[in-house]
Amino acid sequence: MTDVPITDAEKQNVADSVQVHKFGGSSLADAFCYRRVARIVTEYAGASDLVVVSAAGDTTNRILAIINAKDNPGDTASILLDQLEQFQQGLITELLSGDLAERLLEQSRKDFARWRQWLAGEEIITHNAELLSYGELWSARLLAALLQKQGTRADYIDARDFLLAADAPEPVIQVEKSRENLLKRVAPHSGTRFIVTGFIARGLNGESLTLGRNGSDYSATLVGSLLDVKQVTIWKDVAGVYSADPRKVERVVSLPTLDWTEAEELARLGSPVLHPRTFQPVDRNRMVISVRSSLKVENQKTRIGQFHDTEPRGKVFTSLSEVLLFKVQLHDKALVKKLDELDLTPLVSWVEPENHIQYLVFHQNHADYLNEWLDKVDANDAITQIRGYSMLAIVGNRIQETDQFSTFKLQLSEQKVRRFVLSEKGDSAVAILEQSLDSRLLNRLHSQLFNYRRSLGVLVIGRGNIGSAWLELFRQQRDRINQVMDVRVIGIANSRQLWLDYNGVDLGEWASDFDRLARPYVLTELLRELPNAPYDELVVIDLTDAKQIAQLYPSLFANGMHIISANKRAGSADEALYREIRTIQHEYKREWLYNTTVGAGLPLNYAINDLRNSGDEIRSISGIFSGTMSWLFENFTKGVNFSDLVKEAKTRGYTEPDPREDLSCQDLVRKLLILAREIGLKLDWQDIQVQSLVPEHLRDISAAEFMDKVTDMDEPMNQMLEEAAKDAKVPRLLASFSVSQDNKVTASIGIEYIPEGDMLANLIPGENIFVIYTDWYSEMPLVISGPGAGKHVTAGGVQSDLNQLLGKLSVGH
Repeated sequence: MTDVPITDAEKQNVADSVQVHKFGGSSLADAFCYRRVARIVTEYAGASDLVVVSAAGDTTNRILAIINAKDNPGDTASILLDQLEQFQQGLITELLSGDLAERLLEQSRKDFARWRQWLAGEEIITHNAELLSYGELWSARLLAALLQKQGTRADYIDARDFLLAADAPEPVIQVEKSRENLLKRVAPHSGTRFIVTGFIARGLNGESLTLGRNGSDYSATLVGSLLDVKQVTIWKDVAGVYSADPRKVERVVSLPTLDWTEAEELARLGSPVLHPRTFQPVDRNRMVISVRSSLKVENQKTRIGQFHDTEPRGKVFTSLSEVLLFKVQLHDKALVKKLDELDLTPLVSWVEPENHIQYLVFHQNHADYLNEWLDKVDANDAITQIRGYSMLAIVGNRIQETDQFSTFKLQLSEQKVRRFVLSEKGDSAVAILEQSLDSRLLNRLHSQLFNYRRSLGVLVIGRGNIGSAWLELFRQQRDRINQVMDVRVIGIANSRQLWLDYNGVDLGEWASDFDRLARPYVLTELLRELPNAPYDELVVIDLTDAKQIAQLYPSLFANGMHIISANKRAGSADEALYREIRTIQHEYKREWLYNTTVGAGLPLNYAINDLRNSGDEIRSISGIFSGTMSWLFENFTKGVNFSDLVKEAKTRGYTEPDPREDLSCQDLVRKLLILAREIGLKLDWQDIQVQSLVPEHLRDISAAEFMDKVTDMDEPMNQMLEEAAKDAKVPRLLASFSVSQDNKVTASIGIEYIPEGDMLANLIPGENIFVIYTDWYSEMPLVISGPGAGKHVTAGGVQSDLNQLLGKLSVGH
């Protein structure tokens, strides 16, 4: 560490730009898990974030087994050590190669040589913490090296190099010196992800110390506190905190938020996800703790922070199938004094003064500690343990003001309740029962207490014609939609500015509010922040024509977001990007709905999927796929300038922002690709024969210049019209693809001359028509037609996709 003092500006930069992530042993159980964590770190952690790690898998238990076996006869300790070495070095060889692998293997060989010296009595190690610390050290080294292998700037930090503590049953952290040490190590290296050992610290005499049970979660919030960061993310094997333990209760829901007091009370009552010590170092006014799953990375998570203004509501139904109930005779004054000095707070306690008896209820995890304490004190018969008791509790802000409190008490009237208490802060109601708990009771109580509506946060990108029309449509239909889920628009963005409000933006005067409240943003940075939104699900509605947004679809999916898209760029991307989008979508189990990309509001994709799901095979789709081109050609008659129609269509919002996207058939190519891929065909841009309507000299100029010279199209278009009229026909722009019996695909887009009486020649201007031949519709095709352009029908199609998404999420839940 450098001796150069850290400036206030450097401290503030660290506090504003760094977050802390923590991964436990189950997240690092094997090589596959290490790769998954490395991916999470590169995807979700910032370039300067710190990552706190536990020992891999059951490494700590293995080390304890070796320590316990050391003084036993036989070679058990040596065999266990060999197995541990094989496990640790196996991870290195599976994950690394070349110089990186050899460097870590050499360090590992030195470590295990020291262990063997200790086993042989050639080196004296008096503190078990010195041996236990190796588990975290090996994890930090290996994860840092794996990230380096993948091209990420990373290094590891042994927490004993900065974290100083006075030895005690719970080591007392020397905060200022530890903060100074850590800042000197981190601040000069912006852009490096540091992997930090959890669970361990350095004593004032230089000895290794462990931070005790749940020490790594505590390490994470401690490191976050030392650096004054805004967020610590604890990655576990569950997706946050649920309304009940999902191992015991069915149909639980994840909780978007918990207030500090609620979280601490839940931890005190024995939550397997949270531990009270985790909250000790936290600056409650600044920091947020996010609990997420490393096994199934998705949007579900719980944010713990300063949310004390929330309405009264029970959030978590928790239970303990067995608790320790002690009956204490209060006439033994000496024992009562010793009980007061016991460094362990009971879950519940009460006094029966008429009988001179106190009852204390403890978590089962404290059984060994309490038995050891009882052995040390001369209790005689003054303390009696009573067996066969369990606990039920409901936790939430101002719980006594809720209907759930009354329901809880009413439902408990049918049970053998020994004691019912309200916590001192009013954030829990706890019942001690003289009976066992079974799943039927827990499920019945949970269903009586909770009837959550799940929540969906909506980010709208694109506030043009379609975006404006959809926001108004959503505002009109919001009450009906919210009967299914709590759906809120939390953000509106254009290419440069974003208006974001996690409580939901007010859509009454949204356009003027956007101008007043929107701020510049970078979408890639927003992706890192959005998963923190307090919603069960998130959806991005992409109403742009932006290629750069389509390229971010994999990241949107990987960050837990669903997508509703009117943007054709993703569905028609080159084959490699399209496959990547689909692969990531399926891996993260996200929904992608894009019915409006072809046919605006027509139910085309739904019809195609219904045909395929019923067992039919689609052989060809042809017709007029563009509402814009339909409008242009249906209005293009003798005496009408084609250029005037183009200008009018652009003014009406029928064309793409650059009309050449329509006139060159690029927009049609995208629609054709989307349809073909929807039925499983491998089709790419170069596979489609395309006839562009844009003259050569107008193709490579700016959009504004093209509109100035669009009259150059009139002469060739008039010639086309006159040529078709010679045979009593009219020109129409058709697109088609077909699949032969041997699965050969042909696709084309171009002008065809259609008889004046044909249905393709007599559409309503702007109408799309899709002619679908299948194995079942082989003699008479299935025809779908209707408006194919316009902001209102497209907005309606987007709304239909949103309703489809709500249905899928409701069924999936």
